[in-house]
Amino acid sequence: MKITLASLCKQGGREYNQDFVAGTVTGNEACLVVCDGLGSYVGSEVASSLCATKIVETYEQVRADDHDRAFMPETVREYVHAAHNYVAEYKERTPEIKSSCTTVACFVTDGNKTVIGHIGDTRIYLFRAGKLAFQTKDHSLSQVAVDMGYIKLRDIRTHKDQNKLTRVLGNDYYIEPDCETEFAPLTAGDAVILCTDGFWEYVYEEEMEADLLSSATPEEALNKMETRLLSRVGKFNDNYSAIVAKIAAED
Repeated sequence: MKITLASLCKQGGREYNQDFVAGTVTGNEACLVVCDGLGSYVGSEVASSLCATKIVETYEQVRADDHDRAFMPETVREYVHAAHNYVAEYKERTPEIKSSCTTVACFVTDGNKTVIGHIGDTRIYLFRAGKLAFQTKDHSLSQVAVDMGYIKLRDIRTHKDQNKLTRVLGNDYYIEPDCETEFAPLTAGDAVILCTDGFWEYVYEEEMEADLLSSATPEEALNKMETRLLSRVGKFNDNYSAIVAKIAAED
C-alpha cells in the first residue's frame, strides 16, 4: 500500500494568502497538515506557516527516534501543542503580529492506524468504499447551531456565524485539539481530503465523492474540485487550500 497526494494553496481574491500546506509521505506513512491563518488578525500568514512546518518537523523527529510513538494519539496532541508553543514564542519576539492565530488540521497515519487532530474549521474528510465515512466537526458558532438543532450541517456554508471560531491555535490560551483515532487499516481506494473553509464552502461532500470516484489520480480529482470552486466564487473569495490523498495498492 502507498499514499499518493496532490495539493493546492491559492490566494483567491484576497490581498494575502494566509493558508499554508505541509506534509511528508513515506510509503504508507504520512503526516499531512493544512492551516488557515485568521484573516482579520495581522500576521496570521506567519502563524499558519509556523504551525504547519513545526508539526511536520516534530513528527519527523519523533518518527526517527521512536517510530511507533510517532503515530499515537497523545503524540499527535504533542505535535499540535508544540506548534502552539512555537507560534506563541515567535509572537513574543515579534509584537507587531501579537494578535495572529490559525486553524490547524493534521492527519497522521502508519497505514494501520490513523490519528486526526484539528483546531478551528479546517476540515478533514475520510472516504471509504466511495462514500464519506468521517468528517471533523468545526469549532465555530455555526457548528454550535448545528449541535443545538437550529440548522442543518449543510447550512453551515451560508450561516451568518460560519467564520466565528470557538477555538484557534496561537492565541493567549490553549485548548487541546479534537483527536479522532481510526484503528481500521487504510486500504486501496480510501481517500482523505484536508481543506480550509475557502475550499469546502464551495465544494460539497457529494461532489468530493463523485470527483474522487471518477479520477485516476489525486491531481485529477483536485483539479475537478477546483473547477467547481472557481465556477462559484465571487471576486473577493477567500484563500483556498486542500490536500487530496489516495490510498493505492503497491505496483
